[in-house]
Amino acid sequence: ARAADQPYTMLVELNGQQFCGGTLVAPTKVLTAGHCVQDAGRLSALRVIGGRTQMNGTDGTVRRVKSARVDAHYTSPGLAHDAAVLTLDRAMPYRPIPVAGPRDAALVASGRKALVLGWGRTGPGVSATRLKQAQLVLSPLTGCRPYTDEDTDPGAMLCGTPRRGTADSVCPGDSGGPLVSGGKVVGIVSAGDKYCDGQYPVSVFVRTDSVAAGLGLKTA
Repeated sequence: ARAADQPYTMLVELNGQQFCGGTLVAPTKVLTAGHCVQDAGRLSALRVIGGRTQMNGTDGTVRRVKSARVDAHYTSPGLAHDAAVLTLDRAMPYRPIPVAGPRDAALVASGRKALVLGWGRTGPGVSATRLKQAQLVLSPLTGCRPYTDEDTDPGAMLCGTPRRGTADSVCPGDSGGPLVSGGKVVGIVSAGDKYCDGQYPVSVFVRTDSVAAGLGLKTA
């Protein structure tokens, strides 16, 4: 993938190393995973980079994180409400993507295809060198076991499975990145194939329509 084609896709670094992904939803607001913020500890160690395709590139725009707001209902290591908003010290010069809201249920219907983006691993112990994308099929939550179970709220989470003939999934490092459907961000990467070996090629996302209001975000 090229950052120029998906300018809302943000790289989140911790102490200068790729850490998580994020989504630009307003000029100074980046949507990411709650566990990314909690695991980072100090906000001063975070940087958000927009417009960068190659991991080791020097292009793009770098911003510091002024503040962070984790969903009040998020409890680690759970998946529900695994969402946060980073407020940047200055605006990003890229076009934000609209946030899907309660009226956008059709965008997350089972069987629909959605795009996920990130700089996470590409294999067991293999770090990515550039932004990657994959088209996943939105599926019932039962398709994302063992990361989901019968108690998982379908109004809060989404399950993405590989298209036929592929083993695409999110991997470590993709957390916080965008799931896009119909030109809106519908999900936040929360969990997936933790060994990135294709044994459990499933991807679990927090639904943006379940967390937007609690994070003070406007939906389109």
